[in-house]
Amino acid sequence: MVAENCSRNTEAERLRREVLWRWIWVVTFAIAFAWVESSVVVYLREIYYEGSFYFPLIVEWQDGKLAVDHLMHIEFGREIATVLMLVAVGCAAGKNALQKFCFLMIAFGLWDIFYYVWLWVMAGWPESLMTWDLLFFVPLPWVGPVITPVLIALTMTAAGSLIIYYEEKGCVIRWRWYDWVIESACGVLIIVAFCWDWKNIMQAPDGLPRTGIPNTFAWWLYLPAYLFSVVYFAVRFRQIVFAKRHDHAP
Repeated sequence: MVAENCSRNTEAERLRREVLWRWIWVVTFAIAFAWVESSVVVYLREIYYEGSFYFPLIVEWQDGKLAVDHLMHIEFGREIATVLMLVAVGCAAGKNALQKFCFLMIAFGLWDIFYYVWLWVMAGWPESLMTWDLLFFVPLPWVGPVITPVLIALTMTAAGSLIIYYEEKGCVIRWRWYDWVIESACGVLIIVAFCWDWKNIMQAPDGLPRTGIPNTFAWWLYLPAYLFSVVYFAVRFRQIVFAKRHDHAP
């Protein structure tokens, strides 16, 4: 019996070390990949905007339609490929569906954080966390102060790491279907906040004055959605972990 328990403990410890190494390699990939992403953005800014990181964007409308050159199509593909690469890393690192998703959150979060870190190292940009940035361009421009994606990235990294850590300690992490719905709804609202000013950013030719300079960010939509998602996760996660500890209490 003692030998059996020792064997189980040894196996459990081996598995925990294995997961730790996967976590380390995902972190390493995310940080290195962020350097690649930052480098590409520096090159693109030199090509399109003479090294500038500021608005307005250079866009061209013809007969009411956005004129998109072949390089922009390549850029759209690059953005989609970037997300697919992060998804692939999460799927390769996780040993079950939940871990795959958690490793995706960690990879995406750290990639996003170090994207700004490396841009600051390379080009001295952004000047502050309130500097405006074009976050994404598919299917509409996502725009917001740098602090907004960084907060989300920090939360994703922390949440993914916590779930993996407690799962490896023996907690059975099960999310109810409506937990996913609530968190997903918050995510959609945050995306809407990023895209809220898209017509102005794209200088849409609809007869209204459009400067292409970002207006006041939709904090009224972003903050409630972000804070609610964080608080909801924290409460549900505590319930799950506490219930597991209670089950094992003597």
